[in-house]
Amino acid sequence: MLLVLTGVAVGCGLSGAYGVSLLLVATTVLAATVDAPHALLLGLAGWAFATGFTVNTLGVLTFAPFDLLRLVVFVTAAALTGGIGEPT
Repeated sequence: MLLVLTGVAVGCGLSGAYGVSLLLVATTVLAATVDAPHALLLGLAGWAFATGFTVNTLGVLTFAPFDLLRLVVFVTAAALTGGIGEPT
């Protein structure tokens, strides 16, 4: 789902903050359906897609201060929602 949304965001010209926001919301919603360890990995994947394709181009990951802040936001959001929608 994140891969498809990344393609849609880039294809529609949603780069920068709009594309990152779309992927952050999608990552957070998807993280609610998996357990906590997988939610962390999903947050990392969401950050990689957002940084590599909507902020930079051609999948280039960078580690500038804003990129690291974005990493913290994605992983924290995914961790906080991880497992919410999981059946008990």
